[in-house]
Amino acid sequence: ALVPLAVQSTAMGGVPESSPGANENKLVAIASKFCLTSTASMCAEGATYPIDFTKTRLQLQGQADFTGTRYSFFGMMQNVVKTEGVGGLYQGFTPALARHIPYTGFRAIGYEYIRAMFCGKDVKNAPFYAKALAGMTAGGVGQAIAVPCDLIKVRMQGDGRLVAAGKLDKPRYTGLMDAFTKIKAEEGIAGFYKGATPAIQRAALVNLGELTTYDTAKQMITSNLGMTGDDLRCHLLSAFCSGFVASLCSTPADVAKSRIMNQTAGPNGEVMYNGTFHCWYKVVTEEGFFALYKGFFPGWFRLAPWQLVFWVTYERLRIITGLGSFK
Repeated sequence: ALVPLAVQSTAMGGVPESSPGANENKLVAIASKFCLTSTASMCAEGATYPIDFTKTRLQLQGQADFTGTRYSFFGMMQNVVKTEGVGGLYQGFTPALARHIPYTGFRAIGYEYIRAMFCGKDVKNAPFYAKALAGMTAGGVGQAIAVPCDLIKVRMQGDGRLVAAGKLDKPRYTGLMDAFTKIKAEEGIAGFYKGATPAIQRAALVNLGELTTYDTAKQMITSNLGMTGDDLRCHLLSAFCSGFVASLCSTPADVAKSRIMNQTAGPNGEVMYNGTFHCWYKVVTEEGFFALYKGFFPGWFRLAPWQLVFWVTYERLRIITGLGSFK
């Protein structure tokens, strides 16, 4: 006679999937993954933040209202250290860390569960479109949660430039909580979501390149190169591929996000960019098509090591804590 799965599981000493114990175990597993993704993302952010900061400054210096010297990547980094000190490269670091707790926590965990909705438990044979949809959905939802912290990060990154150009007497915010208080008082709740559309679009594209590429590359490497899923070399190669594709997919949306979030309204309430497509149109007509890829190489130089640090740390933590490698 056929024995129900729950009964089989109990007879074997396991916990029935429908029992309160099974649900509790699932919640513990999700909480554990959330803690591990948060830890790994903070390690990655700390290691690569100066590159992200410099990339944002490069994207902002292309605006039509920009006055002053235009720098290369290393020239920009050197100028920031010279005029703002080494600490200048870490302006906006606190909101950047705060952003990654909900953002990376949701997208990395959500990807596994959303992917299962499209392809079930047969992860090895999951079609590319299922992984792509899962990556874009997880990234978009994660960013929607984290937009306020992202907005504060971009503004704090850009304020040093405005101070140096004489457009501000001092940075608008002294820290994360000060920024939350001032934005709420001056712009209302809606102020936290300026630039939300390009930010969500960028996150969806980043995760199309990042999660989907990492997942696909890892499957191809384990299938064709004889490496196991726990092999550090496999993690490194997969992370390198994921950083390049993520940068290629997301840079135009990243340019729009940086400029829209950083802009301030004029005396009559007018703004330079009304949305993502308007921003792209102005960038292409005023600066040329390749201006959409300003910051591509810094972005890749940042995303590639970010992916390396994040995935290697996350994979190692999963293995150490008994969750097993990412599948």
